[in-house]
Amino acid sequence: MSLRRPFAAVLQLLRNHQGLTQRAIAGNITQNHISQLETAKTTATVDVANDLASALNVEAATFFSMVIAAEQRRSPREILLSAISELERLGLADAVLPEEPRQLEAPRVVASREKWRSIQALKAEGYSQSDIARKLHCHKATVWRLWNDEPGN
Repeated sequence: MSLRRPFAAVLQLLRNHQGLTQRAIAGNITQNHISQLETAKTTATVDVANDLASALNVEAATFFSMVIAAEQRRSPREILLSAISELERLGLADAVLPEEPRQLEAPRVVASREKWRSIQALKAEGYSQSDIARKLHCHKATVWRLWNDEPGN
């Protein structure tokens, strides 16, 4: 379900509750964009939502919990308590979370490394390169290449 309408309603509610105009909270966002957000004609990016929350003097988590509460027809308190419970269940309630995503390896690199591990395990068991090639259904040249060197080395 789209959060466009609940977002618009909460944005307008908070702005009016504080007696602020669209222009007053605009900052880096144009007044026209705020108007389009409040009339649910467009959606906000995460960065825009964060900027708006800041301009409205609330935490982004507060703002977004209000949006979710409006969408689910629940109170913000219920949403936040549910979120805390869920974070505790995940074991992440008190964790310091990463600020940046980790660099992901290409699937073929992961597959190559796994093949290398398999070759090394069979090598440690005393299998020859020819036996390993047959056992893993791969070319002898691949086994030869990965016999000593890990992929990427």
